[in-house]
Amino acid sequence: MAPCQNATQGKKIAHNTHQTSQVLASELSLAAFILLLITVFSKKWLCLSGSRFYQRWPANISASIHLSAHIMTMGPLQICSSRSCFNLENGKQSLKEWTGQPFFEVAKISFWLAVGLGFVLAVWLHLPYLPGLERPPSFGWIGTIMSFCEVVLIFSTLILFPINLWIFELKRNLSIPIGWSYFIGWLVLILYVICGSL
Repeated sequence: MAPCQNATQGKKIAHNTHQTSQVLASELSLAAFILLLITVFSKKWLCLSGSRFYQRWPANISASIHLSAHIMTMGPLQICSSRSCFNLENGKQSLKEWTGQPFFEVAKISFWLAVGLGFVLAVWLHLPYLPGLERPPSFGWIGTIMSFCEVVLIFSTLILFPINLWIFELKRNLSIPIGWSYFIGWLVLILYVICGSL
């Protein structure tokens, strides 16, 4: 009788642990997606106040550099939401100076995909809580695969963004510190890694 009771208790503990992990994973995915949206709409990918110029430039080139840095601080997705960016004479040239970097398009695409997949993953992990909806047999595996893909996409963006920045800094002989929005991206990455492991 005792072994049967122990087996039953063991199954209950395993079931409770699995349920707790599922709840934790779903909530972590939601928190990670909210933080990901913050990085999308924030304009602090660079800390412009800490910029250092190691070379004197003519006024027109200096204005172009400042405008390019302003565009870059909006992150991979928000290129320039203000019309004033393009009202300036060198506005389009400044835009090309950033978007013309070799890895910019890859970073932009990977970030778009990360935002879309992050939304799908958050919805997927919350499906079991909907009344009358049966959980698919491969639910856990699909969630793990999506989490892994999300980690790869965010990691690609976080690696390519500073590479674009370093190329720009080398061309213009200056230094621009990375802002807090970029570091929130690493926090999002860690949350998705934990989510996938659960």
